[in-house]
Formats: sequence, structure tokens, C-alpha cells
Amino acid sequence: MRGLASLFGLVVLVAACGSTAPTASPPPSSASAPVSTATPGDTSGPVTGADLQSTYVPGPVGHTGGTVIIGNWQEANQFNPYYIGSQTEANVASLTWHSLLTIGSDFRYVPQLAVAPLPTTDNGGVKVPGDDGDAMTVTWKLRDGLKWSDGAPLTCDDFKYAWEWVLDKDNAGVVTSGFEDIKDFECASDTDMIWHFDKPFEGYLLLLGSPLPRHYLSRIPVKDQVNGVGFGADEITKMPVSGPFKFESVTPQSELRLVRNEHYRNPQTDEPASLDRIVFKWYGDPDAMIAGFRGGEADVMFGLAESDLAKVSDLGDAVHETRSLSYEFLRPNWSPATDFDPATKTGGCSRNAAVQDRGPGCPTSDPAFREAIAYAIDRNSIIQRLVGGHAEVANSGTSPAAWYYAPQPPKDFDPDKARAILEAAGWKDLDGDGYREKDGLKAKIELCTTTRQVRQDVLALISASLKGVGIDSVINAVSSSDIFADYNQASLDTPCSLVTSNFDVALHAFSSSIDPLVDYSTYHSTQFEPHGLNDARVSDPDIDAALDKLKSLVDFSAVRDASAAWQKLYAERTVEIPLYYHETVEVARNVGNLEPNGTNAGTTWNAEDWYLLK
Repeated sequence: MRGLASLFGLVVLVAACGSTAPTASPPPSSASAPVSTATPGDTSGPVTGADLQSTYVPGPVGHTGGTVIIGNWQEANQFNPYYIGSQTEANVASLTWHSLLTIGSDFRYVPQLAVAPLPTTDNGGVKVPGDDGDAMTVTWKLRDGLKWSDGAPLTCDDFKYAWEWVLDKDNAGVVTSGFEDIKDFECASDTDMIWHFDKPFEGYLLLLGSPLPRHYLSRIPVKDQVNGVGFGADEITKMPVSGPFKFESVTPQSELRLVRNEHYRNPQTDEPASLDRIVFKWYGDPDAMIAGFRGGEADVMFGLAESDLAKVSDLGDAVHETRSLSYEFLRPNWSPATDFDPATKTGGCSRNAAVQDRGPGCPTSDPAFREAIAYAIDRNSIIQRLVGGHAEVANSGTSPAAWYYAPQPPKDFDPDKARAILEAAGWKDLDGDGYREKDGLKAKIELCTTTRQVRQDVLALISASLKGVGIDSVINAVSSSDIFADYNQASLDTPCSLVTSNFDVALHAFSSSIDPLVDYSTYHSTQFEPHGLNDARVSDPDIDAALDKLKSLVDFSAVRDASAAWQKLYAERTVEIPLYYHETVEVARNVGNLEPNGTNAGTTWNAEDWYLLK
């Protein structure tokens, strides 16, 4: 799922997993960034203090060595940290591609390659206005003695190479927002990095993902890199990486083996990782993974959902649930048919032959059609019947666990209102077949999702509800590698591809960031593929204005207010149709210092501190 603008320069679609809900508030990512002492999502009280940084201290390591095997039903296929598109790939990136910072299990920032404290306006690391005519100046200090896994020095210049790489004219399919606002990237020394902005940028803390090894990648043309050269399964073992583990072997559809990076030094202990190896074992589906875990094939299970809890309830304390930033939702395609551009592989809607008898046009480009879908769906029934009651109805695309969450009024199940909305917008049953049409376009849509059975079951319920208000639908369950294909890999014929607009409505999960600016690259009309993550091609001048304002702020209170204004528009304009908020569900045994993490950093965020209990 390439849709992740946050920790690794993207935005993650996910079904995450974890243990207990964090008790500290997630930190804001703006420059002044005060943090509430309330529980996550509570934004009602006063906000005091300015503690961005986690107080995470790893527990003692029982002994070193050994291998932890992680089972996951969804395979990681993308190893470029700027193109990862699923939580599985984010989990791998947390092990191999360390960056300036990560996000801890308490939803706060943990320095990795950067020296604490992280730059803010309070400590002078961020200046607004900045130095020498800058609109904003951000100064970072890197740790001394950093090395790549091949032993080469890791310096400011490798971060500068990543900045240049993102903005390279031959690059495509990567978010450039924020990168293009840096007018000069200064390396005052190997460890002193200064970003000179020509306009304030709220998301500076999570802007630059992993550094990229200039000494290795500069030999490969960028246009080839973005098509996978250097990062493929047959080449990635040669890639110098910055994290505690490096790639040892990749066996597609079977396993991924990572081995300890001896040149890595833990910022807390100044030692390499405790484990010798971490192995990801790929299973075809969650049930096969659960059976493998019971058979002793794995120590950890990732990728479970609330609907799987009943299947693992007998495993007791090995099962961990935690609040996450992920939600399950329907993504309607806003794009009209006239926007289709085969040259850029974008625009328009479903090209599935099964819906082409509807006539020319894209039903979901009509805002009334999208609003009617929202009122036609019984979220409570979905949660009770298919998720075992283990979820909370979602009325927003922002998780209540986020520090900037602003509650929105629900669009409750109301099929009569859905019918009235469609009638008023001109969608009428003209031939008495029970289905509506408008201007020669039939109300018939493709419902896309992954092959997970629970999602297919959800779409079956939704399809029946849509039929009740006069909308016909075709369900298409495809592999995650199709629906979440990255821009450079997808073709016009890739079924249900989000990045090439080959869908009407897609059901999946999305893991947002602890930084509200993720919404800019996902919903602003300048962020269409291949230059952003706005796969649904949302285009609304009021939304653009709200997100422009959010992007330009660095004061926490103002950022939260601006995000609340955007969230109100999100709900009113039916940007998406949220169904329910996810908890992360994971199962682990025999692993010390494992701290489940409900952010897109994933539970592997601190794996350098893991050890085998026996």
C-alpha cells in the first residue's frame, strides 16, 4: 500500500496490532508542540508543557543471540523506504531503515540517528522566521560515528542525497510536499544538518524518512531506482542500510531473512542488536498463520484484525490489543471520467468490464452519490456481525488516539435519507428494475478490496444495503499487491489499483500519522498521483484552503484548530466513508522487550532491544 506520508515519507494502509492502550498522550509534531497529559484523543482540557520526546528506556537484555520468527499473512515486496505501501513493509523498514527519529509505543518521538533533544522553537532548533531570510530554519544534530551496514560513514550528505533523490526529475510516485519547500539543504559538517525553508512547514519532524546511501545508490540512475533496480528481491541483500538489521535473503512467497547489522549502534546502549536474526515467514491467509503459530513455526504473529480475536482467545497473555491510528473505511473515487489520462495512468474510475454496461461516466464523482452511500450503510451491524463487536464506529478519518482528533457528528444508518438524497440529485429508477440511473449512467459500481475474507463479507453486506437504495454493485477482491501497487509498478490494467484510479469504491484500512499534515498529501488537489497520495482524486477548494492553512502553521494550538476545521470538512463533504476504528492485534511469546505499537512505526520499532526469553 503506497499511501503513507509520515514516518517513512509515506502513508500506511494497515491493520496494525499491539498490547495495552498507551496512557500518555501522542505528541504533536509542530514546532512549539506542547503535549497533553490526558489519554490519547482527549483534546478537551488545557495543554501544557513541551515534551515531544519519549522517555523510552529499554529493559535489560536477558541474553544475546538467537532468531525471532515473525509470521504475517501479507508479504512485504517493496524495500525502498520511500515507496512502502503496507504495514508489513513498514515493519520491515523499522528494522532496516532507521531515520532521524521513530514513534514509540507511547505515541511520542524517539530519536534514532538524531541527537536529542529534537529541534523545536522552544529550544532554538526551529526558527520562524529563520536565519538569513529563511521563512523557517531547522537545525539537526546527528549522532557521532554513524555507519552504514557496509561500514561506510553515514553522514549529513546521505540525508541530502535522499532529499535530492525525492526531487529528482526522473522520480515519480513519491510525495514531494515539504521537500520542495526546502530552498537549501546545508551540511555544515558530517553531523550538522540545516534545512532552509522558503515557507513554514508544519511537518518538518517527519518530513525526511531514512537517509539513502549516496556511495551506493548514486551509481544507479534514479529512473532505474524508482523502477526497483537496487531494491529488488535479488539485489536488496547488497544494499547498505541504516537500521539494526540488514537483508540476508529474500525468498518470494516464503520468507524474508534479516541478519544483525554489526555496524549499527543502539542510541540507548551503544551496542548492536541483541538478536542474531529476525525472519518473516509469509502465510497465505490469517488462518494458516494462526495454525503455524500453534504449531511452533513462529514466535510472533502480525497482521491480525479484531475479527480474528475469537480464533486466538485461548492463547491468553500472548494476545495483545492496543489502540491504533488505523481505521477501516470505504474510499470513493471522486474523479470524473473526463479526467482519465492514459499517459499518466491516472483519472477516471473503474475500468472493470463487469461495470462497463452502466454507460459513460463515473457515478461516485457525484457528491450526492457518495453521501447516499454513507447513509445506506449500517456500521453497527458490520461491527456486531463480522468484527465480533470488537471495534468502535468511526465518524472520522482521524483516530481518537491522535492528539489532534476532533469529534464529528455521525452519518447514521438511514436508508430513507439515502434514497431522498439520490432522488433530489436526479438518480431515479426509470425502468422499474430497482436500480437508479442519471443522464444515461446507471448506478452501478465496482466495490474493490483485498482477499481477506472478513473484507469480502463486509462488502457483501454493503452490496445488499446499496441494492436497497437502488445502487447495483460488483465485488472484486484482489491481491494486496494489485490494490496497493505502487505507481511505478501498476499498469492501466492492474485490477482495483488505487494509484491508477481503476476503482469506484475501495474497502481497506489506512494508518494515519501522529502528524496531521499527512492529510495534505492525501487529500489536497495538488497531490494527485504521481506527485502525491491523493489516489481518490479529492478536489474541493474549501478542503484545499483548509489544508494549505494547516501546512503553514507551527504553533500547536493553531495546528490543532486548523486540523479540526479540516476534519469538519472531511465529514461534511463525505471525503470518505469511515466504518470503524481498528485496534492492533498481535500475538507474541518468548520475546523480551517487545512493546506493541499502534502507530505506523509498527511493533518492530524497538527490535534492536528484543531478546529471546529462553
